[in-house]
Amino acid sequence: MKVLAPLYAQLSFRYRVTVLALTSAGAYMREQGIPSLGFRDFAFTRSTEIQAYGRKLAADIPDNSVISHEETVAYLGASFFDLVNQLGAESVAQERYRQKGRAAFLPVTSLQKVIAELRVDAVITTNSPRAERAALIAAKNAGLPSICVNDNLWIRGGLADVVKDDLANRICVLTNSVRERLINEAGVDAEKVVVTGTPVFDRLKKIKRSTSFDSKPRVLLADQMLPDIHPVLNIKGCYPGADQAVRSELNLLASKGVIEVFFRPHPNQKYNYTDYSFCSVSPQSEDLYERLSATDVVVTAISTVGIEGRAVGVGLVSIEGTVYSIQNSYEEIGVSTGIRDVSELKDAIFKEYYKACTGKQEQLYEGIATNNIIIVIKDLLG
Repeated sequence: MKVLAPLYAQLSFRYRVTVLALTSAGAYMREQGIPSLGFRDFAFTRSTEIQAYGRKLAADIPDNSVISHEETVAYLGASFFDLVNQLGAESVAQERYRQKGRAAFLPVTSLQKVIAELRVDAVITTNSPRAERAALIAAKNAGLPSICVNDNLWIRGGLADVVKDDLANRICVLTNSVRERLINEAGVDAEKVVVTGTPVFDRLKKIKRSTSFDSKPRVLLADQMLPDIHPVLNIKGCYPGADQAVRSELNLLASKGVIEVFFRPHPNQKYNYTDYSFCSVSPQSEDLYERLSATDVVVTAISTVGIEGRAVGVGLVSIEGTVYSIQNSYEEIGVSTGIRDVSELKDAIFKEYYKACTGKQEQLYEGIATNNIIIVIKDLLG
């Protein structure tokens, strides 16, 4: 919804717009003052079977002040009802749900009913799975044009499936490197892929930064724990102990007066920074965008802070060979200078600092993403 919500104001002047904001997304849209619907608002979700399935699946879910019980029942019930019909037996659906949880859901039939009831002429959504993917499939089945806004830099997973099944007439992507990969690696028709950026970064592009060679590089470490083995995928990294090594090297460089360093801890992890006395800490209470406005180079493995910094015009040094960057590498997609040993860190920082100071840092995307996506919609729909 953070991707799509900024489009509403402009679109609603030209089109009849209905926002389908399921579960917690509904609360977010209410905060934005944007009207939206959930599954509970459609009559088909009040059928006896759907309500029975929904109440059963919702029984173990604690009451949530953000999501109403009625919406939880309608969403789970309709999604599970579709899963039963897809797999042909309730017992098989139960086992699939036990194994995968909500990841098992792809409520295409429910989205077909929603589309028919609303009499929509086009579908716009992100590359997220479940209901968003189901909406694209339902639109294709109905012969309706659709637009998929890719909300990140990767084509694995969500976007790859959209491409494989040819589910979107237009795909809006964040950078030109993503567009080129879709065309060259996935074989997508070039006319279908448009570099628009994402509205999430529009505010960042408006931030004013000042930097010059008269001062030492201001470095922000977007910190996170980097285990030697991936906690879920069991992938072994090529750079053991990378997180501690990078912190120590940054502290050493700061102690020599070469750079100024701030550590930005991951919001879900705790750290003890007492050994890094020459580095400052940017706590979660500090506005990230303000910190980025006073930063020249971000150092990180795969944190989104790195891309947020690039949207501001900040340089990016990526820690490669970790369990996370093996799958998704900033260097691989051409937005960073990568390092595989701390001996490379100083040179990488000054390389990115030079680009940030001279304005030679390539922009993620031109213009304002909200306006760019609106143009794509108008061109497709007329």
